[in-house]
Amino acid sequence: MKGEICVKSVIKEWINDCIKKLNAGKLTETDLRSLTTVLGSEKQLILYLYSKSTNLRSPLGGWALYDATAPEEPILPSQDAPYTSVIDAVRDGWRIVQFPRPELYNFSDVDNAYLTYEFILEKLV
Repeated sequence: MKGEICVKSVIKEWINDCIKKLNAGKLTETDLRSLTTVLGSEKQLILYLYSKSTNLRSPLGGWALYDATAPEEPILPSQDAPYTSVIDAVRDGWRIVQFPRPELYNFSDVDNAYLTYEFILEKLV
């Protein structure tokens, strides 16, 4: 979220600067093209949240965060999940990319149902 706020504030500042230049008759193509530098600085984060059910408010059973600029392993900065539920992550700006498909989870005879309903979320920062 912090990186997202930073990018948004830079874009707002850039727009305000361009409006001033436009009003002064000094806006150039270079000014407009400079925004691509700001937009190109975004990176995608992927968050796997393993919920106790398909309900977005269900408690989580596990999680993993993938950052494309970090080492190949998922990031687990603490044992505590960053959110209490999928809906809490969505409230914080994460977008759901994939919902779990309940028909894939038939764990009645297996003792590993702790990683059941996998939600995949993304955030651009």
